[in-house]
Amino acid sequence: MKEEIKSMTGFGRAAFENEWIKVQCEIKALNGRYFEADIRLPRFLSELDPSLRRLLGEKLERGTITCSYNIKLLDPQNAQQELQVNQALAKRSLETLTSLSDFLGVEFKDPFREILKVPEVITTAEREISPEIKEKIVEVTLQAAAQLNEFRLVEGKATGEKLRSLIDEISVELMAIEQHEGNRRESLKERVYGNVLDHVSENLVDMNRLEQELLIYLDKWDIAEEKQRLGQHLTYFIETMSKEPKGRKLNFIAQEMGREMNTLGVKSNFFPMQQCAVQMKEKLEQIKEQVMNIV
Repeated sequence: MKEEIKSMTGFGRAAFENEWIKVQCEIKALNGRYFEADIRLPRFLSELDPSLRRLLGEKLERGTITCSYNIKLLDPQNAQQELQVNQALAKRSLETLTSLSDFLGVEFKDPFREILKVPEVITTAEREISPEIKEKIVEVTLQAAAQLNEFRLVEGKATGEKLRSLIDEISVELMAIEQHEGNRRESLKERVYGNVLDHVSENLVDMNRLEQELLIYLDKWDIAEEKQRLGQHLTYFIETMSKEPKGRKLNFIAQEMGREMNTLGVKSNFFPMQQCAVQMKEKLEQIKEQVMNIV
């Protein structure tokens, strides 16, 4: 079954409104090695955090996710929230601050304002939210996640086209290396003969032995296996994009491609081939940048 490439970045929004609640959910996704979610629920809905985190992880897989809500309770029973005053704490805070002011010799200005700053002096009673409202919030969250995935698919299509173009360009450079093979061998032969004759008189050279040593030398710099493996990696990359386009796997394949390119550049020992290797590595860096943005 063919799967589509999904970009890691994206945005999704969903909303719902009835006589009890008005809720809007927005989800933004950025690049990330793993799934990390910042779910910004109101305090009275914090119990939904674990289940929403699990559901979003299943739907979105990877990325740094920010999920924010705008929730307005329209039912008067839920919309009103009673304030609670901890009078004992307020009294103790006044006594402590007054004592500290006397001890330091500093004027205690506006004590009422300072007491209100003390945590837990004024709190709000916990709201009782019906299971139906909680279900709607989860439903809206999943709708926003689905929209985010649609956005990811659109971005992923463009990424896939770019990656295929870069792989084709690397394949062209690999073919160019193949075309330089004959000239490279002749260049290596001339270099070896030239070095020998620079130090040994021609009539003293054992040509049979020289030919044997030359073959050993050329075999040492043979790049047939590297070319074959790189070609296989290019094919495997395209196949993976079509079957299971996961960013981590494509990144691993790109790393293997880089190893073969580095070896080609070193072992070719021929400037036109080394130029091709440099061009391939430039394209590979672009591939790595694109792959980092794939789920």
